[in-house]
Amino acid sequence: MHDQTLFRPWGIVDPGFWADAEAEQTATPPVAAEAAAATVSGEVAGQLAAIQAAASVDLVRANVLAEELDAKTTTAHGEGHIETIRVREVRAYLALLTGHHETAVAWYLHVVRLHAGLHGPEHTETVLAVRRAYSMWKALPAPDAVRLAESLMEAFAELKGVGAEAAARMREHLQQLRRTHDGQLAATASDSQQPAPSTANVARSM
Repeated sequence: MHDQTLFRPWGIVDPGFWADAEAEQTATPPVAAEAAAATVSGEVAGQLAAIQAAASVDLVRANVLAEELDAKTTTAHGEGHIETIRVREVRAYLALLTGHHETAVAWYLHVVRLHAGLHGPEHTETVLAVRRAYSMWKALPAPDAVRLAESLMEAFAELKGVGAEAAARMREHLQQLRRTHDGQLAATASDSQQPAPSTANVARSM
């Protein structure tokens, strides 16, 4: 139950989180397994461990288990309870692992709003949820990142502080993605405009 990977979806992000991509790749954010375990019952923690184990071999099965646990915790506590939110954080992470990026974005935003509603927009849990949503978005393939950016920035705009910071970071990264995309298009267009060798030249080279 104290396996650090169990609580990977809500690991604590260190102060260097907003650093550039190179720094992010070398950083190893600590994971708060003890703190996360303290926020859920032993029964739910055990079920989360089962989901984690299933995810390593069968993501479809892991998603089924997570959906069942979500229904159970929601029935018992409602949406605005920390156990329900933890389960939905796992569902967000599983959506990302299965490559359903639009679904993952929707789940991560849902979790941000749940934390904001339960704790308030400036609470540590909400701040971390925003940062995880940003981190998830930045890891998406460029076409998906560009396509899904608007919904994230709109949600972040509802929050102050870290939400505004995340939106600003997203705008910066979007500009970089678009510059790279425009450069690639320009290079492709330039290559396509190169004159083809004449038939005579080809014949002489044979």
